[in-house]
Amino acid sequence: MLFLANRANLDRRRLLTRLHNRLGTQVDGDEPIQQVWYHTTASDKTGVRATVDPDRFLDTEYRCDEAELQVSFDFPRDADHDYYRIQWVERDRDLLVGWHQDETHPDLGPCHFQLDYDGETVQRTGAAYLDVHPLNVFDRRTDDLVDVLDALTWDDGRPEVNSDARR
Repeated sequence: MLFLANRANLDRRRLLTRLHNRLGTQVDGDEPIQQVWYHTTASDKTGVRATVDPDRFLDTEYRCDEAELQVSFDFPRDADHDYYRIQWVERDRDLLVGWHQDETHPDLGPCHFQLDYDGETVQRTGAAYLDVHPLNVFDRRTDDLVDVLDALTWDDGRPEVNSDARR
């Protein structure tokens, strides 16, 4: 058993293995997770991805049949905080919704919410910076994801999420 309560002992490989195993235990006919795999480069794991049944994940009828949960974490030595991307991707609708805590868009703070549709970013705003254990970040953001997808509206064929749900 791997114990990750101390962030100082974390590395990306261990954390991604832990997330992969956690999501993998939910691959079952009654669970929302259908398949789990590592996203890799030629030499390393860079993230965990899971195929999701949206109706089961959201516990309601949803507008697409399949989505992908994409999760990556990094712990750059020269950064003041952990980096992550936790995002929901619907390939059929060319929709991406998620949080990025990284070095991009410093004008929005260390973390931002992003909504991409049809190959372009249609919404990007600052989001709550979470300085907690990465597994807690994952839990919180996946809970937030349910609220965000519930709040997703379409105006003239473009998606939008209201500020209350974006966190």
